[in-house]
Amino acid sequence: MKNKALIVAISEFTTLVRSKAFIVGLLMMPVFSGVAIGVQKFTKDATDIKDRRFAVVDRTGVLYAPLKAAADEWNAAARAGSPQTAPFYLPSEVKPPESKYDEQDDPALAALSDRVRTDDLYAFVEIPANALDPASREPVRYFSNHPAYRPLPNWISGTINREVVNRRFRDAALDRALVSRLTKRLDMSELGLLQRDTTGAIKAAPPIDKVRTIAIPVGMMMILLFSVMSGAPQLLNSVIEEKMSRISEVLIGSVTPFELMMGKLTGSVAVSLLLAGVYIVSGLSVARYFGYGDVVRGSDVAWLLLFLLMASFMFGSVFITIGAACSDLKDAQGMMPPAMLVLMLPWLTWFAVLNAPDSPMSIGLSLFPTATPFLMLLRMMLPPGPPLWQVALSVVVTTIASVAAVYAAGKVFRTGLLMQGKAATFAELWRWVRAD
Repeated sequence: MKNKALIVAISEFTTLVRSKAFIVGLLMMPVFSGVAIGVQKFTKDATDIKDRRFAVVDRTGVLYAPLKAAADEWNAAARAGSPQTAPFYLPSEVKPPESKYDEQDDPALAALSDRVRTDDLYAFVEIPANALDPASREPVRYFSNHPAYRPLPNWISGTINREVVNRRFRDAALDRALVSRLTKRLDMSELGLLQRDTTGAIKAAPPIDKVRTIAIPVGMMMILLFSVMSGAPQLLNSVIEEKMSRISEVLIGSVTPFELMMGKLTGSVAVSLLLAGVYIVSGLSVARYFGYGDVVRGSDVAWLLLFLLMASFMFGSVFITIGAACSDLKDAQGMMPPAMLVLMLPWLTWFAVLNAPDSPMSIGLSLFPTATPFLMLLRMMLPPGPPLWQVALSVVVTTIASVAAVYAAGKVFRTGLLMQGKAATFAELWRWVRAD
């Protein structure tokens, strides 16, 4: 059985890589990436409603109170909505030490970094002592290990700058020549967390690089999506063509229906792995050229290939089932929309997951079997990453779904391969799966 299935797999693989569809698959990523940007506009405002606790180190001594008042107003507005549509912002003040520490060796900031790591805080903000000085160039510093979440730092920056501008106008003469200088906004530099080395010395917080924290994770997910889409749908055409030309009737004289199905499925998976390999090598070469060669770890590539393997078997089984149940491409068009819908689910939701990777919606979507390989990979590459139990659960869920899809495809393929005439309905497919 294994040898026969392998022969079919090799034949299927060589046929697919010589086709025009394979060449098109190599070019799909840059084209569809541009299209996806437009589609994601519909989910750009998606967010969660989890409380955001953050600490404020106000070295001016006067900006925390208005920031707290603004947060209370925000929370009251969010609470008035039904259902709640925005998270509560819960600031707390941390008094800076009286003694002056070097900004790169501040135990108070290091302690706050530790609180963020233990989820006691979501983030913390340091307001410089000279923030009210119009000549100041020192930025407000926002520290967090959730760089993909944008609403909180944007709100803090806007609130602080409004109060700073108000105080500057109150403290200065209303001379028109001063207006542009007095209303200049403070920049916010986004940083990671302060670290301690093996000797206990405090290391400066690194700046957030959007390419490292956002572009690379999205690119890895796109590689997975394009690899699956380039391989799995071709199985439908292959099965229908063999049914229409009666080749399948000849083939099952030498191999069993299950051997034939597994051979085709394995060949398609091999094509997807080959495409992924080409994408990964090309992507790493580009990343290395621009100085980001260290961003993608070996474990990230391993997770991508594992999820690709399971997703290819899952979606390949779906398309091979549709091919076996239909007599021609016209019949298949009626059964394709549900299959394409589940395949396109990650395309339609990835921006919402990117915006709030730890929200309940993101967790739920990343554990939905047909979206798990894609969205869980995205969440794993976004700092700080999902908890280990969610990753383990995603592997279990995807494995079970893939095995179930292969099992169901085998039952349908055995019955539908030689069927001619009217296409089977979904109810008939279900009866075939349940039949002994």
